[in-house]
Amino acid sequence: MAVATFPIDEAYLIGGWLESFMWGVYTIMFAMTIYTIYQKRREGVNKFTTVTLVLLYVLATGHMSLALARLVQGFVLFRNIIDPVEYFANISLRLNMAKDYLYITNLFLGDLIIVWRLYVVYGKNLYIAAFPTLMCLAELAVGYASISQWLAPTQNFVVMDQLGSTMFSLSLAANIILTFVIVARIWYVTHRSRKVLGVPGGNYTRVLLLLIESGALVAAAKLTEFVLFELAPDDGISGLNAIDVVYECMPQITGLAPTCIIYAVNKGFTQPDSYYSSSPKDTLVFNSPTNTHPSGRTGTGTTLFTNAFASSGLDSSKQGSRCGGNESDTTIEKLGGGALSTSVV
Repeated sequence: MAVATFPIDEAYLIGGWLESFMWGVYTIMFAMTIYTIYQKRREGVNKFTTVTLVLLYVLATGHMSLALARLVQGFVLFRNIIDPVEYFANISLRLNMAKDYLYITNLFLGDLIIVWRLYVVYGKNLYIAAFPTLMCLAELAVGYASISQWLAPTQNFVVMDQLGSTMFSLSLAANIILTFVIVARIWYVTHRSRKVLGVPGGNYTRVLLLLIESGALVAAAKLTEFVLFELAPDDGISGLNAIDVVYECMPQITGLAPTCIIYAVNKGFTQPDSYYSSSPKDTLVFNSPTNTHPSGRTGTGTTLFTNAFASSGLDSSKQGSRCGGNESDTTIEKLGGGALSTSVV
């Protein structure tokens, strides 16, 4: 049986082209997202997610720039000095090390923002976010340790390979766990809300939103990256080097996913994180003879409006959502503890 091969120079060339394309898409989406945050600045800006988004974009841009510089060196500047295959296989070059440090930092921040989403959708529960946070910190430390081996007087390639495997494993495990837990929360709250309010929804729309909101696309990309890393040759000279295609694109994917989520929240395409942290509610509907609106007008019923606090990009984006079947009804939300109040999501 023939062994699959993918030359490393071709892998870097294809990966660089795909990364530049994805960076263009990322740049457009990033600009649109920052603009939506600017538009809603009076309603409060979530500093953590906004700063993290900016850092992710800066790191992704830096990674793409270094990847381009490496392609120019390998295929143009040094082509008469060293074979491109040998050049790209030499990962100890300082330019490549700088690119790898940016990659690891980007990986860490991308995972950290998913942990933040977990923290918010579960009602800012520190206990549920503690273990994933430790996994992210371990992933960062192991990744830096692996790359920093090249700065030592002598290198232990077995240890470097083990550290690299551990980093990818931690990142993959964290993403799968977080994806599953966030999907479970989103599905439960969405299903319960639709059931209580009697609102139908398309199956495909729900599945798509689940995938986007939970970062499942990032988890799928990391699973592919991990499998290809395990199949990659140690020297990079021969064998299947497809890992480098995915490796080059990951900083763009890692930053693009949370950016799309925050853009969707700010534009009202999906719910803010705090919506899913709300306690399960039972809706009680009573007939009411009169309706007093905030403007002072009276009608035939009572209409309650809720405030949506968007934790992704915005702290308190006010999205009025009408509760109630018609204008002759008063909708009262009964929270789990027995107290009566309006719904705050």
